[in-house]
Amino acid sequence: RALVISGFAYRQDAMPTNPQNMLMIFGTYDEYRERMTGTNDVEAEWLKSPATQAAFSEADPEFGVVYGNFVDGSARKVVLLPVIHLKESHSRVGVAAAVEWMRAALNPPSEFWIDAQSQTWEIKEYATLVAMLSGLASVLPLGLILLRTKYFAPLVTEISDAHTCTTKDFVKFASINGLLMWIYLPIILVLFAIHIYVVQIDKVFPMMLVNGTVWWFLWVNVIGFLILRRWYKRRHQDTGLSWSDLGVSFRKDHFALDWGQICKSAILALALFGYSYFLEHILEQVFIVDYRFIFPFASDLTPYRFAMWLLYFPFLLVGFVLMGFFLHGQLRLPSKGGWFKTFWAWSQANTLAMIVPLILFMLVQYIPLFTVGVIPFVGPGGMLANFTMSLFHIIGVLIMVVPISTWFYQLTGRPYVGAILNAAIVTWMFVSSQVIAPIPV
Repeated sequence: RALVISGFAYRQDAMPTNPQNMLMIFGTYDEYRERMTGTNDVEAEWLKSPATQAAFSEADPEFGVVYGNFVDGSARKVVLLPVIHLKESHSRVGVAAAVEWMRAALNPPSEFWIDAQSQTWEIKEYATLVAMLSGLASVLPLGLILLRTKYFAPLVTEISDAHTCTTKDFVKFASINGLLMWIYLPIILVLFAIHIYVVQIDKVFPMMLVNGTVWWFLWVNVIGFLILRRWYKRRHQDTGLSWSDLGVSFRKDHFALDWGQICKSAILALALFGYSYFLEHILEQVFIVDYRFIFPFASDLTPYRFAMWLLYFPFLLVGFVLMGFFLHGQLRLPSKGGWFKTFWAWSQANTLAMIVPLILFMLVQYIPLFTVGVIPFVGPGGMLANFTMSLFHIIGVLIMVVPISTWFYQLTGRPYVGAILNAAIVTWMFVSSQVIAPIPV
């Protein structure tokens, strides 16, 4: 009896009464507009398109106007919002239009209805954000408490002052890493070329959106480590800098891992991960909500998705370990005269080093979109637009996990606890919330 399409479009096989009473909500700056509407300028072209001409009885319709009537199912309307794709479902105007449309089409009893402008969903949206940030932040003091126990106390070591990064070198190294992060789309295209022309990897790795992100994160950090190692060799020859000074090695005279310490680091990290997962589980079981803000970030794992966690975790673990070498070794700034001041300064610097290149990359997409209506990265089926849009999610994840890595590096003098914990958390986020399907190409 009624249909609301949000972030999509009706096709040319739509007719004046089929689907019945159809409302379309779309964004002026929707990144999928070419795929969804077949137009380059939705505002100028959509209501004159063959699809609209076939679906509307009115010859020259306008946005925001109801045509036809609800009795015979011919009601039609297109609401155009000044937003990108992600905001179409988080627009007060769009939400009001959708529920008012259903009210007009279905005529529910008035006692079951509230004013469409009386919207409280934003409270829930921000509340789940606060819950997520609080749940993740609580692993910091819990980690400190556990590191003061007899079992985990041996993990605590002093941070060497043999190397600190100057502001000039910080900008230099972060910029080099930022340029590496800009190979985001080319590296993903390589993965999809392998998938299409060599072997279909979704038979084993079924989350193709996650595959692209993990593939990029892994290779950026592998290449970054090779650059770091070259820098280290020069510094070692010139100043005697050791891997131990960077917090990587457990011995001063040569590179060595203490597997007993590594195992304890893993036990601590996985215990903290289990605690953070349990908090979300309780939230979901009691209140039927999970961790989300615009994006779904994390929820309970089904048995199948737990198997996906085991599958993707090793790749993210390698990436986070190597990222820890870079952030807390090569990029480590001098301390700031107090433990918490140092944590705050290091967390800010490390987070900015990771997200600024991605923000600049997104500006390449969105400045042309907002100014001249051109979308630089679209790709077949909107694939590149999809991955570019995913950077909003990736930036949000990095903002949450980089301070966790910094905290545990300060406590232990090594990157391993933070790397294992972050790999577990981010894998959970990816496999619990992302679609199990190949990206349409």
